[in-house]
Amino acid sequence: MKADSIYFKGHSCFKSDWVGFDEIKPINVIIGRNNSGKSHLLDLVEALCDGKLFDREWKYQCSGVLDEESLKGVFSEDTSEGGLRGNHWSDHGQYFVNAEVTWEVTGNEVSDVKFSDDFDLMRLHSKQLTDARISRVKVALRGITHQLNGTAFRRLLADRDIKTGLPETTLELGSDGEGTTNIIRRFITSEKLPREVIQDELLAALNSIFGSDGQFSEIQVQVHDEAQEDAIKDHWEVYLGEDAKGLIPLSKSGSGLKTVFLVLLNLLVIPKIPNPQEHKNKSQFTFAFEELENNLHPALLRRLFQYLEDYAVNEKAKVFLTTHSSIALDLFGVSEHAQIIHVSHDGESARTTTVPTHSNLIKIVSELGARPSDLLQANGLVWVEGPSDRIYLNRWIELYTKDRPKKLSENPIFLFDPFE
Repeated sequence: MKADSIYFKGHSCFKSDWVGFDEIKPINVIIGRNNSGKSHLLDLVEALCDGKLFDREWKYQCSGVLDEESLKGVFSEDTSEGGLRGNHWSDHGQYFVNAEVTWEVTGNEVSDVKFSDDFDLMRLHSKQLTDARISRVKVALRGITHQLNGTAFRRLLADRDIKTGLPETTLELGSDGEGTTNIIRRFITSEKLPREVIQDELLAALNSIFGSDGQFSEIQVQVHDEAQEDAIKDHWEVYLGEDAKGLIPLSKSGSGLKTVFLVLLNLLVIPKIPNPQEHKNKSQFTFAFEELENNLHPALLRRLFQYLEDYAVNEKAKVFLTTHSSIALDLFGVSEHAQIIHVSHDGESARTTTVPTHSNLIKIVSELGARPSDLLQANGLVWVEGPSDRIYLNRWIELYTKDRPKKLSENPIFLFDPFE
């Protein structure tokens, strides 16, 4: 059994309210003001991945559906003794199969176990017997993990860069971009690593995202000989080739290009790094990218977001984005593969809300010329039943702003019921 939804509190700015995820989709967009707690919410995602969820001093609230395998671990088919009368499985455990349950966890203690309203917990038995059953269920719930458990967590910070680097034997990419040059160098020059991942896959993806903004013909590495403390150390540099410009050093390129390069390095190259302890394919990765919109042109950002969605769906990977971008809201607000989580802070504690995008209605709004971000980021909305009601609304606006220096104006968005 895997927990379907998970919430937590007690970490950083998440002090009083349960915050987290009802579900995990291929694309999970986290929006909110600066310092609202978006990045700290990614700490929960990392904890879900590394399997050390309950080692942290946080409180959790989980929900899921009990399965036969988990229950048979505490209701044995071969046992008819102890606090439960009759056979533990056939007379007790089997009744909980497919039961929807929520529970809380503090440390290693499970509490506040609740079942859905349509589940008959008593089953015509006494409270004493019911309590004995619940005690067994609590034991089963202690071993429950989340669907992200065991996936490799990759994070790219908003503060990131690609610099020249010294040759290293390890292949590690830091969340700030540290190690990029060494990884590219090794994949291009080593006989044991697939060179085509860089020269073919990464290059093709880079060109597909940049489109008419730039086309690159090759990715190369060269050495800078730099004197440091009277000793010559070989600093390697990544170069991108363009037909009209030749080889351009990546460290001297714009931060937007570096951002796209680092995203693709995480998506395409990191899964190909040999790991003797644990080899993972792309579906076993969870990626968290922070504020990709920094220094990216809107058209380029839109293509990058679309690439991420296609990757997540096709490779069955999970992607989390923290963002302020209206482009993310407009693109993912109408996607069945995405959800939007809003993080807010009242000055004392942060909370999360899953934005009900109602994709069918938002698609209608988009077709009528408005954008999802117009609704999700508006200071206020007034919904009227039909066009005739606009007469009263406009009259109110006229009277309200008559003697005011700052005028209000109507920005109408017409909706209709597609089923009428």
